[in-house]
Amino acid sequence: MNQGHQLEERITFYGGLTTIGGVHIVYSCGDTGIVFDLGMARAFFKGEVSVRSDYGIRSCLLTRMAPPVMGLYDPALLGDVGEAELAQVWGQDQLPQVKNLHGFVSHIHQDHMALLPSLREGLPVWMHRDAYAVYEGVVAAGEYEGTQADIRLIEDGQIVDFGTFRMEFIEVDHDSPGVTGFIIHGPEHKIAFTADWRRHGRNSHRLDRFIERCQSEGVDLLITEGTRMRPDTLFRKPKDRLEVEVAVECRRAMEDTNGLVYVNILARNVERVADLIIRTKEAGRQLVMDESTAVLWKETSAKLTVLAGHQALDVDQEVIRLLSTPQWSKGPQPSKEVELPYESITLNEITANKSSYAVYLTYPNTPLIAELETFGSRESASIYVHADGNPLTPSDETLLKWLTEFGVQYRYCATGGHASPQEISELTTRIAPKLVVPLHSLHPTMFNSGGIRKYCPAPGESFALSELVRK
Repeated sequence: MNQGHQLEERITFYGGLTTIGGVHIVYSCGDTGIVFDLGMARAFFKGEVSVRSDYGIRSCLLTRMAPPVMGLYDPALLGDVGEAELAQVWGQDQLPQVKNLHGFVSHIHQDHMALLPSLREGLPVWMHRDAYAVYEGVVAAGEYEGTQADIRLIEDGQIVDFGTFRMEFIEVDHDSPGVTGFIIHGPEHKIAFTADWRRHGRNSHRLDRFIERCQSEGVDLLITEGTRMRPDTLFRKPKDRLEVEVAVECRRAMEDTNGLVYVNILARNVERVADLIIRTKEAGRQLVMDESTAVLWKETSAKLTVLAGHQALDVDQEVIRLLSTPQWSKGPQPSKEVELPYESITLNEITANKSSYAVYLTYPNTPLIAELETFGSRESASIYVHADGNPLTPSDETLLKWLTEFGVQYRYCATGGHASPQEISELTTRIAPKLVVPLHSLHPTMFNSGGIRKYCPAPGESFALSELVRK
């Protein structure tokens, strides 16, 4: 590293700058670099207008939904899309390219990992081992294709030497296991990336440790998410439901009715699902899962270091019942033959004794409500608990129409994975970098940096790091 001061450190910003998700940043030092993250925001693709996550990479590149870094992707998927075409799409004469390229995935939400199936064979991609356990689960469940990349597992606190720079990986707290930020130790500069984070989760102390490491190292550039920066949150800190309270709210719903309880949780939040299993048992009910959700739970839960010793692993076989996925469902179908140890159940068995069951109801399977509510007793109203599962809004017209039609009570008890603007400001002022870049936000310019110099880059802007820090 002695010659490192002669190597130019460069940073290029592509995605996630004025959107929630889809962060694409390239850091390079000499001929070695890393792209973080490897997901996509929705933008051009939503609902019926969508492409497969592997073969759709051409459309994603030509709509600036994927970073124009040629060494990332499987050449067989690119076809004749090359650097010249991408430079034209980005309105530039040429695009920075890196010879010795790596990738980084901070966690397994689609806006941070959706490019994984499109990556070239052997590309080194770094992620926390718990994040990879979740990815294996979503692939087995049929939600995503696998990857040809060379996945390299990291631990909290691990430092990896890339030759011209080092990366120190630091686990943070979000609503998915294994979420990891980092500090890049370059020859002249240090960059900290928070990944997605929150203070109202189980492990707020991880953020304090992240801050302490940044303070100790003297960070030049801080890159932080700003999902919740909006006009209505600028002057009033929202009151967040604690993560540990979500499953308790689900149990309360199960105790409040003799009807069915529907629960909608994003299955990738495996820790929350584990808590739900325990609360369901406490309420004297069994939790009915579709095959895809059960596969994701089974494949992931046994591998997660964060769930080691959790009670849910001991009781899931007596709590979970398996419901065959309806033929009409547009939801994912398991792509892997997994031997599930759960006893099967039919719709007739559920409706014959509604007070004994909670139904884990994913959004594509919403029409099951018609059968579950039409048959069996309707003396007690059923309750639908919406806890950060898709759709992510409490005002989804389609969902609310189904619930209204069948007289199902709606309870919204979400607690997302993102920090309040005030918490982001506090983290920034405590770290006290020379410069802060807020992104993963619709309103990054609203960020109150507490006097710390801030910069909001435009898509495609590329800087020598020394130039950006002085800017």
